Amino acid sequence: MIMRRDNTSRKNSTQAIKDVLGEIMNGSKIRKGMMEHRAVAYWEQVMGKSVARLTTNIYFKYGTLYVSLNSSVVRGELIMMKDKIISRMNEAIGSNTIRNIVFK
Repeated sequence: MIMRRDNTSRKNSTQAIKDVLGEIMNGSKIRKGMMEHRAVAYWEQVMGKSVARLTTNIYFKYGTLYVSLNSSVVRGELIMMKDKIISRMNEAIGSNTIRNIVFK
C-alpha cells in the first residue's frame, strides 16, 4: 500500500532557482551562520594583510569575535581601536553581527 503525504505547504507554481535559494538563505539559522562565517572571513579584508599575518587564530561565538595575535604591541593598538574595528567589521559583513571583540 502506498501512502501519500499531504503537501499543503507545497507551492503550485514554478519558481526560479535564484528565488528558491534566496528564500532558503534568508532563513534565520542559515543567515545567522553565514554572518558568523563572514565575521571570520572578512578579518583580513578589513584589517589588512599586515594585521592578518600576525593573527594566529580567529573565531566567532555568541556575538563575540575572538582574535589571537602574535604581537603584544599590535594587540594593544587594536584594543584601543576596538569600537572602530567592530563598526568596520559589521559594515563589511552587512549586519550588526559582532557585538564585542576579544584580543588574546
